[in-house]
Amino acid sequence: MFEIIENIGGALVYHGNMHKRIYFSENDNVDLDKLLLKMKDLAKKKQYEKILGKASEKGVNVLRSKGFTVEAKIPGLYNGTIDGYFLAEYTNEERHSNDERISKTIATVKTIAKAANKANSDSHFQMPDELTINKLSTVDFDTLEDLHKKAYKYHPHQIKNADYFSKLKDLNHQYYGLFQNGELLVSAILAVNSREYNVEIVDFVTHPDYRGQNLSYFLVQDIKKRMDKLGCKTIYTMVRSTSYGLNITFSKHGFILAGTLTNNCMVRDSMESMNVWYFKNDQS
Repeated sequence: MFEIIENIGGALVYHGNMHKRIYFSENDNVDLDKLLLKMKDLAKKKQYEKILGKASEKGVNVLRSKGFTVEAKIPGLYNGTIDGYFLAEYTNEERHSNDERISKTIATVKTIAKAANKANSDSHFQMPDELTINKLSTVDFDTLEDLHKKAYKYHPHQIKNADYFSKLKDLNHQYYGLFQNGELLVSAILAVNSREYNVEIVDFVTHPDYRGQNLSYFLVQDIKKRMDKLGCKTIYTMVRSTSYGLNITFSKHGFILAGTLTNNCMVRDSMESMNVWYFKNDQS
């Protein structure tokens, strides 16, 4: 399994050896004090280096009192009115720092991306006629797995498979694909949270022959148009902090930078920090 997904103490928890990290989400039915004891025990047992939590204003003080620090903040993440926070604790302090070269790259990417920000009213690029975007279903999971195999040919440990897609589907994830002449070129996975009225763009994967063409731009454009149908007031995503292309893409679509999650996950062969971007329906 790409990553273990389980319910612990009423919270949805993702963890695994690839990222050496725990990621959990607070909800109304969770006793955070008890949950954090379990998270720290799990981190110690599995030798995970980072614990990341997503919490509302209600949970921030509890997490801070237990040694967590805020890495990103999304205004109105919950129901469009209650702010959301990403907080982290590092069980390995080395994981909490980047070398000077990477830090400079991250800072440069942020500066250039923010300069590309467009107002929501700005016109977008027209998608070429030969491209189509479709919502994917269970019957497409083998095709989706094949795209992952091509994209991560030299990094097989990062390939998500059809079984994993099915598990995510049961957790209210949706799948979209950009096609050309019936061939899947780019896929996107959305985690739809109808209770919180938000959607996370979890993953973009591009066919290796089409990288550098910024085709994900059209998928983001399509996802924004689906906000009302998805029943969400906020879209957010985590993007590799050293990726000029994706950070600029989200900024061009009017997304706002919420913060940076330091050394948050393994991408191919390196540990990557992730920039958090968000878009709200009422942004101007």
